Formats: sequence, structure tokens, C-alpha cells
Amino acid sequence: MNEAFRTAFGMYGEDIEPSVLLVEEATVAFSKRTKPECLGLLSVSMCFRYIKRYETAVYGVREHVDKFKIKEIEESFNAKLIGEADLGDFFHEFDNVVFM
Repeated sequence: MNEAFRTAFGMYGEDIEPSVLLVEEATVAFSKRTKPECLGLLSVSMCFRYIKRYETAVYGVREHVDKFKIKEIEESFNAKLIGEADLGDFFHEFDNVVFM
């Protein structure tokens, strides 16, 4: 998840305004209880500063949030949830899609 955000934030240097969609297992990052630093990974909180600074649009799939039983979504993501059935139309709203 951190790599996806780092890639997205790097796009601003090329005047590309990215959006980030977390799907399947990456959806657990939305949980307030997610603490990757406990596993020796970068803290999610580092991403929050840049999401706020650049006003990066962050999306998640409603069914994936339910699947992974995420009760409280971290507000700092300012995430918008979309339905799985709407993913096709959602992808077509963008000129380019990078899948990680």
C-alpha cells in the first residue's frame, strides 16, 4: 500500500494528478487498527500528510470493506467507497490506470 501511494505521489512531479483505489487485501489499510510499522513496514501515517497536501482522491470498494470486516475507516484517507459493480465505469473515468 505504501508503494502504491509513493508511486502516486511521485506522479505529481510530472504534473499528473493521480487517484488511488485500494482493492481486496489492500483495503485493510483503511482500518484505524492497521499498524504496518508493527511488522517493520512504513507507517501509514506518512501517507496522510501527502494525501492532505495534494488532496489525493482515495477510493475503496464497499464490498471489500465488508469482506475484511473493517468497522472504522481512518478519516485521514478521506476515502470514497464505490460498489464493485461500478468498477468498470469507474476505470473508464481515467486516461491511464496503473495496477499494483
